[in-house]
Amino acid sequence: MADDLVFLDQPPLLYSAMKFMMRRRIRGAWRLFELLKRREYFDRKVIRYEIEKGIHIHVPIYRPERRWDRFDLLHYEPELMNDLVKAVQDRDAPLTIIDCGADLGLVSILLSARIDRVSRVIAFEPSDDEISLLRKNLAELRVQKQVFQAGVSDFNGRGELRTPAYDSYHQARYVEPAFDGGFQVMTLDSLGLPATDLLIKIDVEGGELAVIRGAKATISSASHVIVATEAHPLVAQRTGIDPVAVLKELAAIRRFRFTVCETGKSDLDLGKPFFEQMPDHLYNCNVVAVSVDQA
Repeated sequence: MADDLVFLDQPPLLYSAMKFMMRRRIRGAWRLFELLKRREYFDRKVIRYEIEKGIHIHVPIYRPERRWDRFDLLHYEPELMNDLVKAVQDRDAPLTIIDCGADLGLVSILLSARIDRVSRVIAFEPSDDEISLLRKNLAELRVQKQVFQAGVSDFNGRGELRTPAYDSYHQARYVEPAFDGGFQVMTLDSLGLPATDLLIKIDVEGGELAVIRGAKATISSASHVIVATEAHPLVAQRTGIDPVAVLKELAAIRRFRFTVCETGKSDLDLGKPFFEQMPDHLYNCNVVAVSVDQA
């Protein structure tokens, strides 16, 4: 973690005012934003927000894609979060969350705050820019936790992060194998997890198919498993992998019910391209797969 970061226990007044104005589309909001940006108001600032009593998250607002306030955090990917919570509500066994591409750990934190039976969080994040804040953020969770500075794929080795031409933000970077890469790459099967209830979130910018191929034993042996993946047309174009291929890989391991969070569609045809089955206005979306072959 950079030594010159400025940690704040609450958002600065002007930052809160800017976010309030933007959210309500009040005239002058963008002028205030540009003024603050020119004066380097956001630089090096990390804000600590309370998610619930005793659980906080540190957000680096100096990064353009992370200029969030508490409202943004609590309403992050609402359809996805609600579908994940709904998918586990009928069971009472201890639940392990496996967060592949954890970034700041927000998904794991929000789910742990809403799901009482979460007993363990295993988070993977290869980036030097995120790993220290991830560890800091997960430290307050009242569950077992493991944080790996590693990528997840279908091989055990080394890797590097690459930035796609269409998006320069940190969260768009993806893992490529590299013999002398800067971080470890591992499979979920290499963890040797016991058969238990699992919730696997995969946000690895095009590496979803490889993650699943490296987790076949884990997914197959789990007593119950939920897998969340993202479908993004630009990522699919870059990799040449249609999101349907990811779902077909899961379906070859065990029976799943697939739901597109943003539309509620649960009758996907795995023989047709994914985005041909989506509304034209839907740019990217999340899919939740819930195992249905065991109680």
